[in-house]
Amino acid sequence: MGLKRLIRLCKTRLFRYIFVRNVEKISKLQSNNKNFRSIRDKICELGTDSLDYFGHDYKLEGGYFLQQNPDEFAALCLFLLDNGPYTNYLEIGTASGGTCLALSQLVGFSNAFSIDDGRHKRSICQQEHLSQIPNVRQFIGNSHSADAKQFLRRNVRGLLDVVFIDGDHSAEGVWKDVQLVLGFSRSGTLLIFHDTIASKGVEDTWLRSIRKKIIAPLAEYVGRDRAMGIGIGSVL
Repeated sequence: MGLKRLIRLCKTRLFRYIFVRNVEKISKLQSNNKNFRSIRDKICELGTDSLDYFGHDYKLEGGYFLQQNPDEFAALCLFLLDNGPYTNYLEIGTASGGTCLALSQLVGFSNAFSIDDGRHKRSICQQEHLSQIPNVRQFIGNSHSADAKQFLRRNVRGLLDVVFIDGDHSAEGVWKDVQLVLGFSRSGTLLIFHDTIASKGVEDTWLRSIRKKIIAPLAEYVGRDRAMGIGIGSVL
């Protein structure tokens, strides 16, 4: 391991120790919430993008084509259920549309918005999945573009309650997505970062948003197998 990489790793571990060591973890939620197993079972019945990668607890490869660790996603659903209800949900990076549909069914939102560039290999499934969500509006294009901001201005009534960020995974790209949604957020809006473990760019921006006091960290759910990491923060 090179010196620069070692220094970056040490900084990341230090920042994690300082800022997120006391947030809610899966283990605490599992022990405190009797519905964890039933929600997890429902998720596994929806189908995954890859049984080999995401695990054979999923009942089929296909269906919603979820790219989610089932433990992490179950924890997220329970967190949202405990802190709802919600009016406006935005997803940046929609892939198959399965995550958006699953959250709509398991949690529920009055309005859903999707921003996606349409380049994911499962994007062909978006129309099928998003069409099942009440009051959904979609923008196909770059989330960093002026058109994406205009889409939100034209369609979001009020402010966003929940934002799921899962698009460009570079640190710069995630940071731009954070900056975009802050203009449509309120104090208390939930920002959800997907892949805080699996992607260095996402992890860096998750921690940067905490350090700069953009969000207060509430939870980080990290599964034991094929950990991806879901970080949840509340806009300050």
